[in-house]
Amino acid sequence: MAASGVEDERVGGEVRGEKDDDDVPQLSAAAMEALREFLAEQQQPEEQDETGGGDGGVELVQEDWLLSQFWYDERTARALVEEVIRLVSTSGSGSAASAVACIACPTLYAYLKKTDPGVPAQLLEYDERFGQYGGDFTFYDYNRPEELPPAMKHAYRVVVADPPYLSKECLEKVAKTVSFLAQPEGSFLLLLTGNWGSWQCSIK
Repeated sequence: MAASGVEDERVGGEVRGEKDDDDVPQLSAAAMEALREFLAEQQQPEEQDETGGGDGGVELVQEDWLLSQFWYDERTARALVEEVIRLVSTSGSGSAASAVACIACPTLYAYLKKTDPGVPAQLLEYDERFGQYGGDFTFYDYNRPEELPPAMKHAYRVVVADPPYLSKECLEKVAKTVSFLAQPEGSFLLLLTGNWGSWQCSIK
């Protein structure tokens, strides 16, 4: 009886172990490949990440997913730049009245300056690595939506915002920043969302 009991326990343990192994979640082949690509990108030399490549790219730091950073591809960035330039063209490129504020959208800023360096543009970003843009960079924390230099108040004809999160709280605070930055009359807002949609409106 004792031997039989031990055998039953051993067999039962093996069965339970096999069942436990089956319950361990496993990544699909596609997910594993995506993970491998991500890890490979993380291991690239920092110098390469910051140059943006040699195929007409622009200087951007490496995406930091923990900061909800996802850079636009070139096609998206160029389409946005065309729209921004169209909006500021009525004031004349290079004039103070044509200034553009880019809230949390460094890809747009970089492509805009590459396409038309004469357009006055300011990048508002939490990531201080973008201090590489010098005076065109302003540290921005959406939790403190109006803690910005006084000279920036109502200074921008076009405000482009890509909120890092689509929560109600984040959108409400970014809206306060937009109101702070936009010229009282004749301003435009281009709001970009996580599903790559966007909408534009005049700010009255």
